[in-house]
Amino acid sequence: MALRPNNRLPAGASPDPAEAGRDATANTILSSPPYDLKAFAVNAGHGLGDNAQFYATATASDHTAQAIQNFRLPATIFGTYKAPSVLSVWPDGFLPVLETKETQYTGSAGVKGALAGWDYDISLTGNRNTVRTYTRHSANFSLQYPGAPTDFYDGKLDYKQGIANLDLRRGFEIAALASPLEVSAGAEYQHEQYQRGAGQWESYTGFGAAAFVGYSTADEVKATRNSKAVYAGAATNITTRWYLDAAARWEDHSDFGSVSTGRLTTRFDFTDALGLRATVSNGFHAPSLGAQFYQATGNCPCGTTLVAQVGSPAARALGATALQPEKATNYSVGITWDPSPAFHLALDAYQIDIRGQLGQSSQIGYNAQDSARITDNSGAVLTAAQKNAIDALLGSAGISILQGDAFYASYFTNVGNTRTRGLELTVEANQHTRWGALRWSYAANVGRTTIQKVADIPAVLQGLPNINLLTRSSEYALRYRTPAYTQVAGLGWQQGRWRANADVTYYGSIKRLNNGVEYRQPPVLVTNLSGGVELGAGWSAALGINNVFDKRTRKVPEYARSATDVASIETTWHTGDVLSTVGAYWYGRVSYRF
Repeated sequence: MALRPNNRLPAGASPDPAEAGRDATANTILSSPPYDLKAFAVNAGHGLGDNAQFYATATASDHTAQAIQNFRLPATIFGTYKAPSVLSVWPDGFLPVLETKETQYTGSAGVKGALAGWDYDISLTGNRNTVRTYTRHSANFSLQYPGAPTDFYDGKLDYKQGIANLDLRRGFEIAALASPLEVSAGAEYQHEQYQRGAGQWESYTGFGAAAFVGYSTADEVKATRNSKAVYAGAATNITTRWYLDAAARWEDHSDFGSVSTGRLTTRFDFTDALGLRATVSNGFHAPSLGAQFYQATGNCPCGTTLVAQVGSPAARALGATALQPEKATNYSVGITWDPSPAFHLALDAYQIDIRGQLGQSSQIGYNAQDSARITDNSGAVLTAAQKNAIDALLGSAGISILQGDAFYASYFTNVGNTRTRGLELTVEANQHTRWGALRWSYAANVGRTTIQKVADIPAVLQGLPNINLLTRSSEYALRYRTPAYTQVAGLGWQQGRWRANADVTYYGSIKRLNNGVEYRQPPVLVTNLSGGVELGAGWSAALGINNVFDKRTRKVPEYARSATDVASIETTWHTGDVLSTVGAYWYGRVSYRF
């Protein structure tokens, strides 16, 4: 990137002549990182008499990926981190690379068939996902070089899941009903295990590995939980024009108790072409083991940050309570219109209420690097009483902030309730011409999310300034995750062995927040094209290009950036865009089915 005012050369220094041939505006971290993927899958089945069948599936994959991180300048190494020995290894600075090695295994086996008028399916499923993280081509500014490592093993995350399931289905002929009463029932047991393993000592001690601080022994955890569930449902046509579908499920989790969910769906056809449909349901999303037991420590010249495990002494001292599942209530009502077999239209209005949205607390602590000016994470100066209150809270968990240090702690928590209301339109049409079959499609969605309630600040934190369970940035993340307005238009064509598809997506403008300043990302159109041919004997080929006009992640406007950021960096890119940094890319595919 180009030099800005804060990136001046030292007095008396002259640039390396090689700089003249360097692209000073390129940012290599905004690219598609290299990866290597190997995968294997197998399906098997065998008949067990006339009314039963054994089946099994298994998949295994190995995925290695690398992502380039920000360049560490010599001036930063020497001045900010005061680590001159690192320059003996990296005299011109270094470009760290984050590498992940992921292995995933899934297997399922079961028996399905018919018995005493019921269709049954009994199955066992097992899943395992392990991610090991490495920091390459880096350094730990707290260690002495040469001699200290430049490649680090940062630790691993390991998740295991086992599921046993029984599913039953049967239709009952009832004279008073226009169609058979389709009944379903079942039971399920699930066991989960989550483990976080520490990396090598050099990856987390002191400042830790530059670009990614390894998991420390204090961050290690091994947690398990289990759940059991029963469910039942029934669906039928009450009359030839009135359809009704109801379902209920009860679950009991070892970590947060039991919860019940249900769904009621109905549809009434006024004519063969026009119908009215509606659904009311409730659901929940259990906090993952990864969220419940997440803990991470980071170190830099600005201080130490701790995301404390919810059940840890540090989090409890700061008012944390056990995470509760996010619970949702959903309502929708709409019309469908099918004037001919070649045309379909549906328009639905919906409302989604979510209670107990998960988020992260404010950072609690202070900066004591300037003894005359003790500040909180927002930069506000603390009174002696406020400082003493923080010391007392952290001290009860065995944490003390020494003079000259800075420390901030936070934790995951349920931050509040949201409501999303919107409209969704879909239109589909088929057309047969002398040049082939055409399939037209159009979809539009408009929605708006509001904050209905913010959780109360824990009593132990209410005397501190700038404490809010739902910060402004968190509010924007909840309300403006996606554009309020989206449209997708598509056209598919097929003639014999040949096919082609085109689709255009319109993303409306979206509100963003950076450095406390609101700005809007403008609307954008993204176009995809693809085509293919059946070659015969099981072979097929396809060619396509996604994002034809190379639309990319948008820049953060300069007025929404801090003065330091503007002075140091040429461009800041928004990291939560609907677009990626990859831009346009094309692909070719040859497939064989047997």
